[in-house]
Amino acid sequence: MSQSESLNNEQGTYVQVNGLRMYYETYGSGPSVILIHGGLETCQMWTPVTNAFSRYYQVFTPDSRAHGRTDNPSGLFNFSVMAEDTAKFIQALGLDKPLVVGYSNGGRVALNMAMNYPGLARGYMIGGIYISMMDEWHQMMTGPLGFDGPGNVDFERIARTNPELIRSLQEKHGVHHGPDYWKTLLVQVSQCWWAMPTHRQADFTKVVDPCLFWCGDRDVLCPPEQSLEMYRMVKGAELAVVPHADHFTMFTQQIDVAILILLNYMKRVIEESI
Repeated sequence: MSQSESLNNEQGTYVQVNGLRMYYETYGSGPSVILIHGGLETCQMWTPVTNAFSRYYQVFTPDSRAHGRTDNPSGLFNFSVMAEDTAKFIQALGLDKPLVVGYSNGGRVALNMAMNYPGLARGYMIGGIYISMMDEWHQMMTGPLGFDGPGNVDFERIARTNPELIRSLQEKHGVHHGPDYWKTLLVQVSQCWWAMPTHRQADFTKVVDPCLFWCGDRDVLCPPEQSLEMYRMVKGAELAVVPHADHFTMFTQQIDVAILILLNYMKRVIEESI
């Protein structure tokens, strides 16, 4: 099989990356931009964004490890290995210093890349992440997600109290991996989320590429105060707080504002790098 393989009758391509058969979609032309989606989502999360971005850039939207059409034969799932996936994705496609945009889980991946792969990207836009886990995040895990501990997921409780989650996961992921795949995915994600990395100030000083932290002013899971703290620890970083946006409405009611902020930042980073 060739390194990348186009799909018939579908918009997208697979590429062999870091032991994965990684699916991604491509839009537009120009300088490269990679969009990394959030946990339990797929590249389709970026649908409200791709049309605007692809007017000026060549946009790549991969399905992350174990999500959507991308497999995960090893069962490994953490932000370090997902950052490695994206770094090798850049290398496999021969992309020249792309811009990297990540949100929530994707923001975690982008932060890990910024800390550990200096010079690989032209700049990072890191959205919807935290340093210290909030009680609200813990309650979300142990409540509607059924994450009682790392790898310990109460499937029966989810089926009883949150059947819409199962339907969503089956539509986004199970259609490619089987109707019960949602259980495998939740186990892997629970292991990752219960072991969120703790970054110290010294870790943030390793970020040398241009970096924008962005968040919603009403995000109780990843509050703006924590984005402000990260912004202050990265030399030359910028901070954008989207008004009237929480962790989820960022991609619905306030997506137009977020797009303008990100496009403005990307334009300046591109111009300053020439």
